[in-house]
Amino acid sequence: MTHADADAGALRQFISFAKTSGLDLDRILDRELRSIATAAPQAERVPAHAIVDMLQICSVVTRRSNLGIALAQWGNIRGNSPLSLLWDHCPTLADAIRVNSRFAELESKAITTSLDQQIDEVAIRHLLLVPARYGGSQFIESVLLLATRLGRLILGEGWSPVRIEFQHSAPEDYALHRQLFRCPIEFGADRSAVIISRDDIDRPTQHGNAHLLAFLERHLETVRSAEPVDFVGQVDQLIAANLTSGEAMMDHVAKLLRVSRRTLQRGLEQKGTSFTLRLDAARRRVVDEYFRTEKRPNLNLLAYRLGYSEASAASRYLRKNMGLGIRKIARPK
Repeated sequence: MTHADADAGALRQFISFAKTSGLDLDRILDRELRSIATAAPQAERVPAHAIVDMLQICSVVTRRSNLGIALAQWGNIRGNSPLSLLWDHCPTLADAIRVNSRFAELESKAITTSLDQQIDEVAIRHLLLVPARYGGSQFIESVLLLATRLGRLILGEGWSPVRIEFQHSAPEDYALHRQLFRCPIEFGADRSAVIISRDDIDRPTQHGNAHLLAFLERHLETVRSAEPVDFVGQVDQLIAANLTSGEAMMDHVAKLLRVSRRTLQRGLEQKGTSFTLRLDAARRRVVDEYFRTEKRPNLNLLAYRLGYSEASAASRYLRKNMGLGIRKIARPK
């Protein structure tokens, strides 16, 4: 099993936010998470699950269903990421999405992004890669609002997405969500994504500087090259990004990694794992998160998220691998 990590800057911002918001982290967090928070001021990297778990726990304990977006709105967007030095120089929003995807692991290995492209719209999908012991909805909401703020940084404060889609169910009160996103919001969707018009994604900005952006990209590439290669983490990321499309298959992932199927198998075997185990781990994360957040699970929707074309295949997977029968699946919570 890989141990995903993240830049400590985002966690330090959360700790500062907690202090200004009256969150008593010493009282709310368990021993493990308290120790991570204590070490964060001096750390460069922290476990990627830490802020995911902290946000969810604090949201539940304080009954603040908008904690994730409150954090994303409060934070300094330029100080939140190693990638922030690039954003002011992106000629288009498409460039910002590209560099974010290229260097996302420098910020956090907890999440990955992929693009769903239609004729008039582009959906920036966000997928959680780490086990979320208490749920990941607050972290996902925070990430999507940060992506929206990035769009406004590049296209102007008056800009808004076409719509926002969340896989999890709607909270009882999401007035702040409407206020901050300023666009239609769909809960219980097939994906968690920021939907942008194709015209907006390619619209040139006045302050973009392609030459400076290229220089900074080369600098970050040097930084990334110095990091140890996490082969299993790359496989996990590609499986998660291609699961719902049904393309999380060994041949396809090997092609994306630009290696042969045999090289992919051998690389995973050297790490004590296999493609089958990585795919199962990804599906288990989806199942855990789904049943943690959905009040009335739908087997057809879950099948889609697991990469199956039929509900019966998802049902067989749940019975065989997780001991879950159809009655438990359909039972209202």
